[in-house]
Amino acid sequence: MTTSTFNNQRKNASHSDADIASQETTEINATNRNNTLEKTDSEDDAWSSTGYNYINPFVHNLQIDNRIDLAKMYMLTVLLLPIRVVGCFLSLLSAWMFACIGLYGLTVDDVMSKPISGWRRHFKRVTAAAMRMLYASGSFYHVKTVGQRASPKEAPILVVAPHSSYVDSIIVVTAGPPSIVAKRETADIPLLGKIINFAQPIYVQREDVNSRQNTIRQIVQRARSEEEWPQVVIFSEGTCTNRKALINFKPGAFYPGVPVQPVLLKYPNKYDTFTWTWDGPGIFKLIWLTMAQFYNRCEIEYLPVYTPSEEEKSDAYLYARNVREVMAKALGVPTSEYSFEDVITMSRAKDMRVPFPGDIIEIERVLHCLGFLPDSQRVEELIAEFLSFNNTDRLDIFTFAELLHIDSNNPYLHQLFALLDHQHRYTANLKSFLISSTFLKLKNGEIIVFLRAISNLYTESLQRITRQNFARILRHAGRLTPEKCDALFFAIDSDNKGCIAFEDFERYTKDHPKYKFLYMKKEYLRRTSAGGKKLN
Repeated sequence: MTTSTFNNQRKNASHSDADIASQETTEINATNRNNTLEKTDSEDDAWSSTGYNYINPFVHNLQIDNRIDLAKMYMLTVLLLPIRVVGCFLSLLSAWMFACIGLYGLTVDDVMSKPISGWRRHFKRVTAAAMRMLYASGSFYHVKTVGQRASPKEAPILVVAPHSSYVDSIIVVTAGPPSIVAKRETADIPLLGKIINFAQPIYVQREDVNSRQNTIRQIVQRARSEEEWPQVVIFSEGTCTNRKALINFKPGAFYPGVPVQPVLLKYPNKYDTFTWTWDGPGIFKLIWLTMAQFYNRCEIEYLPVYTPSEEEKSDAYLYARNVREVMAKALGVPTSEYSFEDVITMSRAKDMRVPFPGDIIEIERVLHCLGFLPDSQRVEELIAEFLSFNNTDRLDIFTFAELLHIDSNNPYLHQLFALLDHQHRYTANLKSFLISSTFLKLKNGEIIVFLRAISNLYTESLQRITRQNFARILRHAGRLTPEKCDALFFAIDSDNKGCIAFEDFERYTKDHPKYKFLYMKKEYLRRTSAGGKKLN
């Protein structure tokens, strides 16, 4: 369809046609809502879609509307919270003192090379008891345990899910304690570092290029060792979710090929004040609301030990999928193809002011189904023509389909349209779609390439970019405030022409350390295929 045809259709559309389109689109979206899974809407992100319903495991919406409950929380904040804070600090201090005694005379290498034994092992249990008092001080008086915990010889690894909160570490202080997998930097945290070190963790050194392989090797060595190492607790999801689905398990716990014991964490409380996800309440708000309750309940369920088959022993990913299925069935929740890497993509989209960051993975999946990814020239064509279009902020589904050269009856088109219709007006914003789809196509590349690709959405010529348009383009760079954009523009426009070329911008920033982030690739961001699987 030509630009003039599109503009004429937009200008001359009759009211009757609009009414019919609106009615048909209403029915289509209603059908979608009835036939799909539930999605919790984003609390803070106005860009998030609510039209196409699905489970987004990284969004947590906490609402406390009961006035009596709110009054209780405020009252307990004044009367009980200060006491609890003191109790938590004293418990943490006690645990640190016991850990220091238990580690006396040992180096970090000593702790990592062989299991702690003798009197030190008794101090480990005392340290764990002191940490248990920390949770009790914070409102978790009683932790219900269901099932029988296996011995380290029966199951060297405990696979724990769902992972949703900082509170999940309660399993470490109630189960022995076992070891954990932790970042090397945690050893330097005041008070807590000593306690973690005493638990003989497997440290991950992020700056080491061989970190992943070294971590897996240590897990394998401990799991297969004849020495009395404590069990290793692994949260296989790798990141916090809202517990509405189990996302992909990382394979680290399953590489050793030894039996594992699945462990379920449940929090059967009226309000979920501790789920800490990518999009939701912040950590300090959650701690406050949790400690402003009379008490909170936690349930730990030990499932039967899972012994891998020969096929599973040779395929850690198959082993991980099968264990996840068992745990999801026991929890009564579905599995999801989302993963920790998807959180990274969502965060990058949010930092770069890409529309719908909370829905960007689902948009990627639908675009694959429509054939727009991994490559499609139609997006580039629409960007090139964009400024000649009229009324692009409120396209009905039929005009949207015609612009994309897609059959208006295509079910994936309706899913995409519902994701873009975040205000429930049965319209889509063409610019938002073009920015999102361009980001998904170029998300592994340099930011400067992305900025060049979307520049025609804001300016008619890359040779004459005004200060206002320059600021609009650079809002997608991720780290530049309006003030920094203005300063950069004036630095480039040394002749006071009032406009610059995109090439001038590239030349100025190419070798400038301050703008190095514009030229860094993100090759670790994996792509999602039409079926939700990772392509690389």
